[in-house]
Amino acid sequence: MNHIQTFKFSINSWDHLYSLQQAILHNDQLTGRTLSIKGRVIGHALLDNHDTDIIIQFLQSDTPPDYPAFDLSANQQSIHILGELLFSDNTLSTNISVDRNIFEELRKNLMEYADIEGIHIIVTLGIICMSKRLQPGDSLKIIQLDYAMKGDA
Repeated sequence: MNHIQTFKFSINSWDHLYSLQQAILHNDQLTGRTLSIKGRVIGHALLDNHDTDIIIQFLQSDTPPDYPAFDLSANQQSIHILGELLFSDNTLSTNISVDRNIFEELRKNLMEYADIEGIHIIVTLGIICMSKRLQPGDSLKIIQLDYAMKGDA
C-alpha cells in the first residue's frame, strides 16, 4: 500500500534565469530557461518535525515532458509522476521539466503576485512515501504540485 503525504510551504523567494550558454549546451532537450522557487517546510512528521528548506527548479522544455504513469492502488488507478524529490543535507530538492505554456504561467504568476504586500503563494506537494521518517538520500515520487495565492486576513 502506498502512503500519500503532503508538504505545504510558502514561497520565500524565486529566481528566473535565462542562460544562452545553457540553451546552446542543451538545445536538443531544454531551452535553457529555469525558474526556481524556495521555501521552508515547517515541522512535518516525515522530517522528524524539523524545519526543512525546499527548492523546486522548473526547467522549460521545448516538447511536452513524459511523465511516467504509476499504479496507485490494487484497482490499477494510475497517476502521473511529476518528478522525484530528494532529501539531502536537510534540504528537499527537485528538478521538474514543464512545457513552455506551463513554465510561462508559473513565471507570470510569480512575477504578478510574489511582491504584493499581504499575498503569499502557498505550494502543496503530494508525494508517495513508504516510511515514517525520511533519511538522507531518500527520493520520493511527486504526484501533486499545486499552488494558490492567499492574502492576509
